[in-house]
Amino acid sequence: MGSDREQKLIAWLSENGYEKASIADLSGDASFRKYYRVKKKNLSYVVMDCPPDKENLKSFISVTEKLHNAKVNAPKLFDCDQENGFLVLSDLGDDLYSRKLDSETVYCLYTDALETIVKMQISVDCSDLESFDKLYQEENNLFIDWFLGNHLEINKDDGHLDPINTEFNRLNELLKEIPQTFVHRDFHSRNLLVTDTNNPGVIDYQDAVIGPVTYDLVSLLKDCYVTWDDGLIEDMLESFFTRIKSNSISNISDFRYWFDMTGLQRHIKAIGIFSRLNYRDNKDNYLQDIPRTYSYIEKTLKKYKDLTNLNEIFSDLNLYKKISK
Repeated sequence: MGSDREQKLIAWLSENGYEKASIADLSGDASFRKYYRVKKKNLSYVVMDCPPDKENLKSFISVTEKLHNAKVNAPKLFDCDQENGFLVLSDLGDDLYSRKLDSETVYCLYTDALETIVKMQISVDCSDLESFDKLYQEENNLFIDWFLGNHLEINKDDGHLDPINTEFNRLNELLKEIPQTFVHRDFHSRNLLVTDTNNPGVIDYQDAVIGPVTYDLVSLLKDCYVTWDDGLIEDMLESFFTRIKSNSISNISDFRYWFDMTGLQRHIKAIGIFSRLNYRDNKDNYLQDIPRTYSYIEKTLKKYKDLTNLNEIFSDLNLYKKISK
């Protein structure tokens, strides 16, 4: 740890009794946050370096409390310096779902994850969370600006992309009609940890919102980093539907449609983010996830007649061929 910020972090840890701790870097995520494991005596902690000018620390702390109150296995907060953006958290280990999932473990691990989504939807206090519908257009623009504009170098200023915005706006309005609940917003295999008790451990939840009931489910089952066969996805979807079925969620055909539409919006956003990570943040490893993510989009566009216009627009732009190069 050599930068001024890292030295400041070491000094803060020392002031809080971690002066004899050994510090080890942990792999980061797609954000500006950095993580370190701190070992002190026989106890292990995770230190989060969350630059306050780039990341929402207050939201992380607030949502952490909400998840704990709902008995969700989120990291516990031990020490905090909000001004500088330093946190010491309980250590949930290294066993990410992404490293443990295979054909033998997937049903067990995903069943636990489904139960956690249900728990969050039933028990998390949503009173001061932002509504997701305020963010849809911003997320759509990530796709237009960073993927179409920067990555594919399509001129977005001559008006020929206006039909895309029209279809995106129609999708946004549809998502607003889906029953709303707590949404983690990034509930996938790289943000879930296999734990001995109360599996899974849940991380990276600071962007939680109130949004579509199917959003976290599609984040899990149509993961941008791993692909499962349609049979498994359908089994898990039906299992989840059975758990949350109610007066407002009573038709499984409607539920499948909501699932696919929220997935469409999420995957459009994700491709924009992967492109931005490459061109703005010099993280080119996320480009390899674009073909998988677009395959979800293509499959959904071909499945529904009311997506014919968007399917034709994407086909005219030869997106699949350009992505597959």
